[in-house]
Amino acid sequence: MKIHGSFKKAALLSVSVLIGITTANAHTTDLSTSIIDNCDAVTDFAKNLDHNDAQLSNAQMKSYIDARMACEIEHKDQHLQSEKYFINQYGSDK
Repeated sequence: MKIHGSFKKAALLSVSVLIGITTANAHTTDLSTSIIDNCDAVTDFAKNLDHNDAQLSNAQMKSYIDARMACEIEHKDQHLQSEKYFINQYGSDK
């Protein structure tokens, strides 16, 4: 009886580990063009990098870095446009 109980516990532990591994792999996201072309998706990819088990090639890493730089420039441009709008709308000469 004691052997049967130990076998049952080992089997349950094995199933739990298998489910955990399968669930972790479900979060794997490849670095695709749909991610690179969308700043929000690039940010999400970076935030979830621990869960993304993607093995990036050198070319993919370069694409990722280029996309992050483009997003940073776009973000700063949006910020500048907002400041220009604010100054034009509420400037001291009005």
